[in-house]
Amino acid sequence: MLLAVDVGNTQTAVGLFLEGDLLTHWRLTSSVDQTTDELVVIYRALLENEGYRPDGVDGVAVSSVVPTLTSSYREMGKKLCGSETLVIDHESVKNLKILYHDPQTVGADRLVNAIAARAKVGSPVIVVDLGTATTLDILDAEGSYAGGVIMPGVTTAANALFSRGARLSKVEIVEPPRVVGRNTEESIQAGIFFGSAGAIDSLVDRVIAEMNFPKDIPVIATGGLAGPLAHASRTITSVDDTLTLEGIRLVWEHSHS
Repeated sequence: MLLAVDVGNTQTAVGLFLEGDLLTHWRLTSSVDQTTDELVVIYRALLENEGYRPDGVDGVAVSSVVPTLTSSYREMGKKLCGSETLVIDHESVKNLKILYHDPQTVGADRLVNAIAARAKVGSPVIVVDLGTATTLDILDAEGSYAGGVIMPGVTTAANALFSRGARLSKVEIVEPPRVVGRNTEESIQAGIFFGSAGAIDSLVDRVIAEMNFPKDIPVIATGGLAGPLAHASRTITSVDDTLTLEGIRLVWEHSHS
């Protein structure tokens, strides 16, 4: 079995695969101070609680954008199941041409998303990942990683608004019943929710125009708010909540083929 781990700034997604099939998955809070020993305890408990033996895991692959946790995860595989941990970076994705000026600066999560999207629908394709940052990652017609866009994530931007607006209370980020709010809560929800969907649509339109892509290009959304925002988006064509985990699996399998 393969333990695939996507370490984000806010949350960590974990998936357990057997022969390409996702058996189960979890979502954890990312804690930058966690040690290797603490991670081993957590993951052993997760596996055993689902009826899986840690020594049944024969591979651990990690995509991490949190440097302080990357080193802890690097040692976790040996202690958890006696396997080396594959820490994914630009050198791990040998079957993906990266057109960034400095490939080592591309986040591992963005690369595995690109690989998973290409395997799923081919290229060109655009991936929208809604996390701490909202990112757009673009694969061109040749299947190369052409680059991307980074903007503040939906929750990140909302929290900045709440922290600076003395009379603006936090609200749940959900689709409100109307664009024109009838109270302050609805007005904030409309601005955050529909504004975010509109920003994504505008960026996708600009990418299509700049890259000369067909207007019906696949746009895959993933991340915590992907489902709700896809409903309000004009350009998102599908949602895949486990896209990043699938990409990690594909990189691991390619590295062991």
